[in-house]
Amino acid sequence: MSKNLPYWFIREGDKLIQCSKTDFDQAIREGKSVKYRSYVDKRTDRIAEALEASRIVLLNDPSTPTRFRQVLTDPVKVIQVQVIDVNDPEFWNKEARLPKYQTALKEK
Repeated sequence: MSKNLPYWFIREGDKLIQCSKTDFDQAIREGKSVKYRSYVDKRTDRIAEALEASRIVLLNDPSTPTRFRQVLTDPVKVIQVQVIDVNDPEFWNKEARLPKYQTALKEK
């Protein structure tokens, strides 16, 4: 994440209204469209925008299963976007240190 402070917005039509984290989380639970602004770069921000648009489409579809709808309205799962570059050695070094991989190495 960038060193800038995070910003939370709720979409009202074409406008973005800045709000607190609590209001942002409440808007997610209510199925409103939101925007989190503090991603590392423009590429990640574009991916997050596309994910948010697809989330709203799924929430507006009445045939979306209830369990899936609950996941789409969980604030923790909505704003966490991580773009993985396959050729990024720093990511793989950091990923290899996770406990889930350490136990697999010990078993061999």
